[in-house]
Amino acid sequence: MSAPWPGKALRQRPQVATDIAAIADYVCVSATPDAALRFIDAVEAAYRLLSAHPASGSPRHAHVLPELPVPLRFHPVRHFERILIYYLDLPDGIEVIRVRDAAGGLEALLGPESS
Repeated sequence: MSAPWPGKALRQRPQVATDIAAIADYVCVSATPDAALRFIDAVEAAYRLLSAHPASGSPRHAHVLPELPVPLRFHPVRHFERILIYYLDLPDGIEVIRVRDAAGGLEALLGPESS
């Protein structure tokens, strides 16, 4: 995925589409289909924000993956604040590496899809 808006190009690792679909499915079942659509819209809004303001995310969890070329950052999805977008602010663009529920802890970032 490349950003269709002004700012840095944004791409996501393949696992991110699975992350987003799983969360949307959960929201659809536990809430409503409309809530799931609002979640997708909120992720897109967060992507636009990150593209325009890449440093807006927190580097607080950068220590989890210190081998990355730049500090790991995260940003919550508005109205779904437990859902965090984990990304790298690289010189040539934003790379989203995971979208996860914060309740699951940081262990999910340590899997093979993250590195």
